[in-house]
Amino acid sequence: MKNLLSPRLVSSMLAAHSLVGLLLAALIYLLCLSGTLLVIGQEIERWENPQAPRLEQASGDAMIRALQAGITQAQEAGTHDYVVVTTPADGSPNLSLRWVDYQAGSEQLLQVSPTGEVLGPRHTGFSHFLEHLHFYLHLPATPGLTLVGLIGVLMLMVILSGVLAHPRIFRDAFRFRRGGNPRLEQADLHNRLSVWALPFHLTVTFTGAILGLTTLVLGALSYAAFDGDTQRARAVFVGPQVAHNEAAAPLPALQPILQDIQQSYPDAQVARLAIREFGTAGQSVQIDIAHPAELALTDRHIYNGAGEHLGSRNAFDGPFGAQAIAALAPLHFGRFGQPWLAPLVKLSYLLLGAALCLITTSGVRIWLLRRSDSGRAAPGWQRQWDAVLWGQPLIYALLAILTLLRPEAPTLPAWLLLTASSLLIAAVPVRADTSNRLWRVALSSSLPVLVATHLAVHGWPKDPIALLINAALMLCAMLLVLRLRRSAAPSTRSSSPRRQHP
Repeated sequence: MKNLLSPRLVSSMLAAHSLVGLLLAALIYLLCLSGTLLVIGQEIERWENPQAPRLEQASGDAMIRALQAGITQAQEAGTHDYVVVTTPADGSPNLSLRWVDYQAGSEQLLQVSPTGEVLGPRHTGFSHFLEHLHFYLHLPATPGLTLVGLIGVLMLMVILSGVLAHPRIFRDAFRFRRGGNPRLEQADLHNRLSVWALPFHLTVTFTGAILGLTTLVLGALSYAAFDGDTQRARAVFVGPQVAHNEAAAPLPALQPILQDIQQSYPDAQVARLAIREFGTAGQSVQIDIAHPAELALTDRHIYNGAGEHLGSRNAFDGPFGAQAIAALAPLHFGRFGQPWLAPLVKLSYLLLGAALCLITTSGVRIWLLRRSDSGRAAPGWQRQWDAVLWGQPLIYALLAILTLLRPEAPTLPAWLLLTASSLLIAAVPVRADTSNRLWRVALSSSLPVLVATHLAVHGWPKDPIALLINAALMLCAMLLVLRLRRSAAPSTRSSSPRRQHP
């Protein structure tokens, strides 16, 4: 690559890489951190509901009974917009019910027994907060999703410019200098993690950009393939639709619809059973089926009020374009693979996501060390970055504690208040290394408090995933403490000359 790229091009790529990376560092870190946690988003939701009844597969009778209970509750609330039952085939070994009033902007999420009876609320305060942060940055849906997609495009540009800016990046893939200049250590860490996980970085940024820019993609698709017909283009993403009609109509018979889908796809499982605009002539039944051999999470089949099958999204057996669109989400979040492989895929995505967070952190650290080496140290910027780097995980822990104690607590105002407070605290002119240490002490202290709060609220959890997450939180706290003690201990190398350059 060194012979193919001119020094001027390399210099331009390096300038672009540094400029965009620094300008967007905080937003990129927020998206990377929340996205990494959302790899185990289903597990976090199970952690929030550790006593929920677990089952391997839901029966058709249980799904229908739960859906009918949701329809009754929605009607009593004055809406007929949407009711959905989610089964273990969707990824969590629970049966849950959700009904939505789009006009009022409200919804109810409920826990359901294995036989279909409603047990009470299902709490998702913290996992819901993470989803809205990662998908929309807590902005209104369309502009938020579009902004996240644009950031994905810029992240892709940062990655590609970083590769082009370092002609020796692949040749030096296993070069890691330790014990010398801290800036060179950070540069090697930054470059090595970038190279080793490059396929992952390209995959998640590209799929994230496409998912975020769905509205723009839909508009382009409608003009390129459907002569500007947005409805036909939208059917590629959501499947065929029933025309809106408010005239009263009887509810469809659900048992024959379930039997039809099970006979047509005997190797698949029903992941979600939903009904829209129920009780009207425009009602439709949606059945999402999951198949472990398919990359797409689910394929959605649509039935009208008369029980007639209208078609599907073609996510499993349709044209390449439809299957490619359906594959974006599982590739982005690491939700694919046979049952024995899926946990390993999630673990890999979790580690690679953490590496992407570390790459962002080391990039900012390199810039700060370069300024310090040139006599232009920026302790104020260092404190602000530490407030983001360590402050955001601390804030997540505090929000998780809040939602455990008060499941309906408003998480967005709390997050905004805590984030603003952390940045104000970082403005206090103390030594940057002291500020860094205090943030890490606060984070390492908050994690055991979070685990203790979880045990106090829920008792000893029945779900082993909740136990695993609590153990992982305690392990993270221990590692932070050990790292703090190590950094506080007198260096054994301080008396010997240190190599400053390679």
